[in-house]
Amino acid sequence: MRERVTREVLTDMAMGETRVFQCGDARACDSGKATAYQMQNILGCKFTAETDYANGTLTLTKGMR
Repeated sequence: MRERVTREVLTDMAMGETRVFQCGDARACDSGKATAYQMQNILGCKFTAETDYANGTLTLTKGMR
């Protein structure tokens, strides 16, 4: 099942929380990563991302700036 990285999901994440998203393919992973990086400025936090293109997963951690 493909999971989308949305603004709502990123907003609802707690500080220090890590989530693994099953994006499905490289394009979806890159899109999710771009969404997270854009939301950093709005939420005043820092997202770190790890992409596993072979398995189509994106791991995001929400942290302090």
